[in-house]
Amino acid sequence: MPIDVEPEIEAIVASIKASKKYRDTYEGTIRELARAAASRHKTRKKIEQAVRERLHHIMAPYVGDPDYDAGEAALKAAFQSGSPLAVRETCVHVLSAHVSTRERLPILDRFYGEIFRVTGKPGAILDVACALNPLTFPWMGLPATVQYHAYDIHERRVHFINTYFSLQGLSPLAKVQDVALHFPQETADVALFLKELPRFEQNYGRLGLALLEALRVRYLVVSFPTVSFHGGRSLADHYRRFFAGLIAGTGWPVVELEFESELVFCADKADSPQRRLFDGKRTGLKETVLGSAPAPPVRREAHRPERAGAGKCPSAARSTAARQVG
Repeated sequence: MPIDVEPEIEAIVASIKASKKYRDTYEGTIRELARAAASRHKTRKKIEQAVRERLHHIMAPYVGDPDYDAGEAALKAAFQSGSPLAVRETCVHVLSAHVSTRERLPILDRFYGEIFRVTGKPGAILDVACALNPLTFPWMGLPATVQYHAYDIHERRVHFINTYFSLQGLSPLAKVQDVALHFPQETADVALFLKELPRFEQNYGRLGLALLEALRVRYLVVSFPTVSFHGGRSLADHYRRFFAGLIAGTGWPVVELEFESELVFCADKADSPQRRLFDGKRTGLKETVLGSAPAPPVRREAHRPERAGAGKCPSAARSTAARQVG
């Protein structure tokens, strides 16, 4: 590439944003990936190819997405009906379009109750790399006064979430933000980072710990799938080792909650050095907060009652999930 690469970078960003597959992707993410690729490749074709390959893993289109226009129309109709059940059923329908939230549907009736039993009911939440998870709000048992900050790099998805927030009576606090490039600066009681940490580590060069350290919250709620994407292989022990290794040295006390489809860790940052000393800068953060502290204690609790809708077809399970939350 020539010395002045920025015009070429901007041309690549424009080309990728013009594509149907990535037109809703935050251009800041595309731009940073293009700059990184330009340091390794000499031609525009190679740079753009490398960016598209990275975006495929970051955006993960294979996990699914709803029809956002149809989803907005359905949500508006549900709220206009005045029926909480209609709202929940519509949320379930939308959530079922994405693999991660679809897997969470059978445990939604107890998922947040068990988490908030550990953390307390939050007055403010950070939902990091949120995907469609904000639509699980009806299952959280929280008032509309909660400050729900949600972050994603899918522009159409963020607009959809803010539409939902407004209909739900929440402040529209979802934003297009690449949390790998800009750590969230908002303060909250709880941060949710649900089933995204392994991909985040893989896609962003092991930046996961720095992100967790930087989040200005009392509790981190980090979860992992208990079975592989294609089913069959148990991942619980693998992710226990992964998370324990990742936060070794922080001294964070951890409570583990195991559901049949999701392994959840609630880490308490109350007395952590990073909560007291974090200065908003990524540089030098690890040196400030890490040391020779012992591995954090873990308290384990299993939550494996019969699943809502177990043994039924997916649509029946989704209907059961909608009905069971009052």
